[in-house]
Amino acid sequence: SLGRLGRWTEAEEVHRAVAAERVRVLGPDHPDTLASRYEVAFSLSRTGRTADALGEYGAVAAGRTRVLGPDHPDTLAALQETAFELGQLGRHAEAHQVYTAVLAARERTAGTDHPDTLRCRHNLAFNLSRLGRLEESCRMAYEVAAARARVLGAHHPDTLVTQYEVAYVLGLLGRWSTALEIYRAVTTARARVLGPD
Repeated sequence: SLGRLGRWTEAEEVHRAVAAERVRVLGPDHPDTLASRYEVAFSLSRTGRTADALGEYGAVAAGRTRVLGPDHPDTLAALQETAFELGQLGRHAEAHQVYTAVLAARERTAGTDHPDTLRCRHNLAFNLSRLGRLEESCRMAYEVAAARARVLGAHHPDTLVTQYEVAYVLGLLGRWSTALEIYRAVTTARARVLGPD
């Protein structure tokens, strides 16, 4: 509730207190304890403490790997957030390695069209652009946008986020007229789905 109100520092304090109590009662590797630590990491990320969030996500991923296994959806979620934080720190090559491993596991366990798999592919496409691999990024983002439209709907917020990323990369490639068309379509769809403000 505090997080939904944007009070992330307070949310982190509460999550940290719950995590400490869960360590005491359930142990450090209990799935509920690790879930609380995941929320601590998320709160740290929201307050701009990226390096701290990275460390916490890494610890959660290691614990979940031990307890739940390397391919469990919760383990993969922690690894995917680890990759995101690496990217936030400008460590895009490391992020690419983690995203690639998570994507392979998600495709193997959940399938190519699962929303979590598509989210990972979206993040990987975004990260490819940060590595300067613009054509590859654009191609993957187009594929993800099409898959999200098919699976989630053409005007789903996740579909629109990926379409926005396609436009962004097209701009980096100097294809401004096509980028502008997509930006306008995304703006219109977002106004209709999310409201004009």
